[in-house]
Amino acid sequence: MDGDFDKYDSVAEFRMEPMNSDDDSVMSVSIENVGTSHSNANIDTQPKSISIPIFRCSKSHHSCVFCDEKDPCSTKVLSRIQRTMIFLKCGIIAAPGSRCCTSHLCEDGLTIKSFDHIRISKPDRWQIDSIEFQIFVEDIRVILFKQKKFDFDDPSCFSDEGYQTIVGLCKEQFNRLVNTVSSMRNSPVRSVRVAVAVFLAKLRLGLSNRVLAVLFNLENKRVVSRINNQVRKALMEDFVPYHLGLKHITRETAIEQHQTAIATILHTNKPNQLCVIADSTYLFIQKSSNNQLQRKSYSMHKHRNLVKPMILTTTDGYILCSLGTFFSDYNNNDATILNHCLYTNEQDIIHCLHKDDILIVDRGFRDVIPTIKNFGYQAAMPSFLNRREQLGIEDANYTRLVTKVRWAIERVNGQVKQWKYFSQAIQNSSLRFISNYLDITCAIINAFFPKPVSDIHAGAEIAYRMLEKIDQENNIQMHLCHISKERSDWKKYDAKMCIFPELSADDVRSLCCGSYQVKQAISYIQEHLTPSPLCDDEPEFIVELSSNDDNIVRARFSSRHINKKTYVTIIQHDIKNIEQPIIGWYCTCMSGRRDVGCCVHVAALLWHLGVCRAEIDPNDHPLSTRNIYLQIIDSIPFYDVQTSDDEDVTTDDEI
Repeated sequence: MDGDFDKYDSVAEFRMEPMNSDDDSVMSVSIENVGTSHSNANIDTQPKSISIPIFRCSKSHHSCVFCDEKDPCSTKVLSRIQRTMIFLKCGIIAAPGSRCCTSHLCEDGLTIKSFDHIRISKPDRWQIDSIEFQIFVEDIRVILFKQKKFDFDDPSCFSDEGYQTIVGLCKEQFNRLVNTVSSMRNSPVRSVRVAVAVFLAKLRLGLSNRVLAVLFNLENKRVVSRINNQVRKALMEDFVPYHLGLKHITRETAIEQHQTAIATILHTNKPNQLCVIADSTYLFIQKSSNNQLQRKSYSMHKHRNLVKPMILTTTDGYILCSLGTFFSDYNNNDATILNHCLYTNEQDIIHCLHKDDILIVDRGFRDVIPTIKNFGYQAAMPSFLNRREQLGIEDANYTRLVTKVRWAIERVNGQVKQWKYFSQAIQNSSLRFISNYLDITCAIINAFFPKPVSDIHAGAEIAYRMLEKIDQENNIQMHLCHISKERSDWKKYDAKMCIFPELSADDVRSLCCGSYQVKQAISYIQEHLTPSPLCDDEPEFIVELSSNDDNIVRARFSSRHINKKTYVTIIQHDIKNIEQPIIGWYCTCMSGRRDVGCCVHVAALLWHLGVCRAEIDPNDHPLSTRNIYLQIIDSIPFYDVQTSDDEDVTTDDEI
């Protein structure tokens, strides 16, 4: 760069003037006699100084420049680099000897929040000579040179939100995780903090090694691969054994701290019974040129290549262990996988589970139920239709007892898929380490993430009420079942014309025995709305009222999964009964006959008529999305025009 600034050597005066003299944020700099003449033989040995108007911090050497703390024992003198950082971040000069509290320091730098609390004293003039200015510029150059895109060596580089976005943990959680990695050391290529950040960013964001190398200023993707391998081994050794695995937690701790009162009331019949939820999840992988791997990993159910780990959790969503991963062909369904784990004693599962412990599973584990009982355990599984259109009352009620507890593992599977590495197709070259990656992620979820059930003691009242209803006879439902099949004596009206008892949101949740049905009900309500024949912008919620009974209302909801399927939902109410205005309900869906909590279709009708009072929230107005629908094309089936009799057509007889 020699000669790039020669043209300024002859300048006698250089002046920067603000565009608007009234703007305090613009400073004026006047430098006189900066240039030197090559012909001048007399060189002035005194360094030239300049005076710059600028805001400064307090010059006191006894108080903090951020919070005005005056305790000399808790404050430290700011270094030259730290004072330069204040200027770069805030445009404020901190005089030499300025002090700050230790709470504002972060290793060799300053915390991000401290810059927001800087105390501006008053406008002043900054006298700086050429030597000091040279040092100041050099400090700025060093700071800017050290800055990286993702600089995790500088704890003040990101806020908590930045840490959460990149590595999935807040700053304090990330620091705790780094401190547990005792088997790793800093190297000339990366520090331990950077190595852990690279590994977590890969899991959290699902980025390739090549992209991570660019973001973290590493040489190439091979360096990233070596870093990930080192961190994987270190976390499996120093972190995972303390937060995951059937042996990392005692049986007593699992029952006392992680078993919900609802699960204990609904499914246990003896003291100290442990309830464990088992389920497998899907991890999609690439297609393989190896025929054997392609066959073994192709799922006929999902029509994709995938592998399946088996996850065991407590009823509050605490992950006990991750078993596998397993192939996904017809020989590796949920039942055969759990059967394999029991007979091979994966992670010593036989000794960790005691006799009469309860395994809560879904219908996919049907074929392993005899094995579970042979090992001395109890099984809780939803009932099957067995060629029926609807579950019976007893089967539907028992199914609700199971789903009331089993939902926690579905939330855990969702937490795992929030780490994008597991929600996208995984490269086959990483299949060797996929079990370790999953174990590390599950251990991080256990250590730092909130549990799906925050209070294990809550819900006992609901559980006892569910047990009371399961043994009660429901004669009203048989009457409603008969009425729902009648086609006459029913007339359609807008829901606003229906007289229905007023309900609160808690009333509906109590009738549902939970909140899941209420969340799903909103979608059914939106789909059921139709444009009014009087005004297209005013939708209607159509209900049917009986001419014989004015306290019965019914509606028809479309199936969530099948286009041509419609369910008839009917509710009987008593508007004069303030304490119990809802007498009974019935729905033609699979679980519509249960008394232990209503189905989602009944919940939708209760919510719209009782809570919303037939009023439509404009924020959830389905017709407001018409512009979105216009951007998506729905293909229309076209058929070839039938040929006429005059044309020469070959018939089957001529073939």
